[in-house]
Amino acid sequence: MQVTVTGRNIELTPALKVYLTDKLQRSQKHFDHDLSAIALLSVAKNPSVALSQTAEVTIKVNGSIIRGEESTENMYASIDLVADKIERQLRKYKTRYYQKGNKVKGRNGHGSLEAAVQFAFGSTVETEQAEDSFRPKVVRSKKFMLKPMSAEEACKQMDLLGHDFFMFINDETSQVNTVYHRRDSNYGLIEPEG
Repeated sequence: MQVTVTGRNIELTPALKVYLTDKLQRSQKHFDHDLSAIALLSVAKNPSVALSQTAEVTIKVNGSIIRGEESTENMYASIDLVADKIERQLRKYKTRYYQKGNKVKGRNGHGSLEAAVQFAFGSTVETEQAEDSFRPKVVRSKKFMLKPMSAEEACKQMDLLGHDFFMFINDETSQVNTVYHRRDSNYGLIEPEG
């Protein structure tokens, strides 16, 4: 596995990099080709934040993104937790959506769901039940007008509404964007690429 490590407010020692790479290497066993991971290790500048040492890992697999983030008071503990999370997500991805020699994509309509079920569960007897468990159900639909505004204004609107995310039209780019609450009490912005 190729791991690119960057740090924010932390000295990236060779021992820390080796520890992270070794922990993430366990996930490689689920795939027969090399995976590429991007890791960000960061320490919050605010010392009053109890969980201030964060490890974030992002891996792209066949167009899908596997991401994990964990924060603790110790960077090595954060790395352990995020490596475990990434391994679980990659195992889940492989058993549900990826089959050696026949890449199977579920949920998004590309590929055979029956093949994914057969690969994951070993039989097609319960295909209908398995199909239902793979499909999330929309239980509520809502329509609203998207208004042009800045990301800062969208954050204010989101807070006023008491929501965890808010969609809007970015007045600078004229594209649909989404702002959301992060676990570190800051905000995130999602913008379309291209």
